[in-house]
Amino acid sequence: MATTNYWFGSWVSGAGQSDLYPNQSHGWVMWGFNYGDAVDVSAHPVVLLNAHEERVLQVLDVRIEGDDTGRRLYFTVKNVGSNPVPGYGMGFSMISN
Repeated sequence: MATTNYWFGSWVSGAGQSDLYPNQSHGWVMWGFNYGDAVDVSAHPVVLLNAHEERVLQVLDVRIEGDDTGRRLYFTVKNVGSNPVPGYGMGFSMISN
């Protein structure tokens, strides 16, 4: 029987850091899955109250690398909108046997 797992991570700009500006991107890696697992990731921009600014993120360059130590999923989160993003969350899901 298949098993479904979900987890969530986040990035926020902090003291001494700047927001993720339009056309900027962050590279990420995720591991802990096996051959044949169905893995997915989505990116969710932070929306500030009363800001009325649309924020748009895209997940790009999804690729899986494997060797005798395990498998890793690499991906890029890019700001494809016209406003800076002060933070975002990443939702991960995995279906395995």
